[in-house]
Amino acid sequence: MSHPRSLKALGIVGVVAGSLVSLAPSSWAQTADERAQQYRREVMEHALATRQRYDLYGIRFDGDRAAIQPASAPLLDDIARALANLPEWRLRIVGHTDATGSQARNRALSLERAEAVKAALAQRGVDAGRLTVAGAGQDRPVAGNDTPQGRALNRRVELVRYTVSEDAQRLLRAMSDHLARQELVSFDYDATFEVVTEAGQKLGLASSGTVALRRPDRLRATRHGGFADAEMVFDGRTFTLLGRDANAYTQVEVPGTVDHLVDELRDRHGRPLPGADLLLSNPFEALMGEVYDSKDLGSGVIGGAECDWLAFRTEDVDWQVWIAQGERPYPVRYSIATKGMAHQPQYTIELRNWRTGTDVGAVDFAFRAPAGAASITPEQSRERLGELPAHFRRGGTQP
Repeated sequence: MSHPRSLKALGIVGVVAGSLVSLAPSSWAQTADERAQQYRREVMEHALATRQRYDLYGIRFDGDRAAIQPASAPLLDDIARALANLPEWRLRIVGHTDATGSQARNRALSLERAEAVKAALAQRGVDAGRLTVAGAGQDRPVAGNDTPQGRALNRRVELVRYTVSEDAQRLLRAMSDHLARQELVSFDYDATFEVVTEAGQKLGLASSGTVALRRPDRLRATRHGGFADAEMVFDGRTFTLLGRDANAYTQVEVPGTVDHLVDELRDRHGRPLPGADLLLSNPFEALMGEVYDSKDLGSGVIGGAECDWLAFRTEDVDWQVWIAQGERPYPVRYSIATKGMAHQPQYTIELRNWRTGTDVGAVDFAFRAPAGAASITPEQSRERLGELPAHFRRGGTQP
């Protein structure tokens, strides 16, 4: 099952008004060699303690290989010593490359190099259970790849300090189990999709709606906003998207469960469902799939409900959830920020008026076309039933 959806998966990649936007690489005054020469262990420890990350230069590898050169031994000794002095710390080792070579090869090479660093630290007595690895390849540059200096800056090992909160995972699992037990459930929601203008101004496109779910294979959801008035209906075989403003609808055959529908709409049709991860048969599995960092941040109050506030991180997204305390641990707010996009826009959904069982009332999961509604193809629906105003268009991700 997939992890929390990035804004790209939600179908709102780098949205801007009027023109495309991307995050320009940072302008670095120092070269990679200068940064390596100025390395100090106390600087690394301070960066990990305060910012929880540090770009490490000075670990040298053989060309296009993951073998660490012997000259890197003192730096590896420093990392091992820091972890010995700070036994509560855990480190995520992320390999990065420049854009020379294929993307697939760079992703594999960056992971191999991260694994090599982990193995070298384990040889120095660091518990391997405190270390995780990832390979970002060429996807997260810190400089341009059009110069040797820029490519050298992009070839780095990133250290990320992370935490694992058993309480956060316990509370999330309790929420997941509670939702999964509900055969018939409904809720209202208010959602905000953040967009970013070319000038870097964040704007929030707001909408509201309702969701009704009968497990395992019935769903009805609405979305109302200044730019969209849509309804989604699934009867276990056919998914229908109705645009009320356009008085048009499109249908696709997606026989199976709601879990299958969520994946098909995301992967094949670019049509996300509101709070999709929360609707699945095992939300915990879907949400935690690629999480490496979890935090229990205490409590907060939303709409008068006291909630447990939890935060999680994956390589691609940071996400938070606020869960109502008490015997009905339902989610009250769910927020996702995509890290690989300019200005890290965010999607937030607030959920209210949770109803289950007989409290839901009668729900019709069959679609009936309104009078005069036109049947259109899925391709036509992208233009006529789009989720954004006409003067908005999608922009790019971080280079």
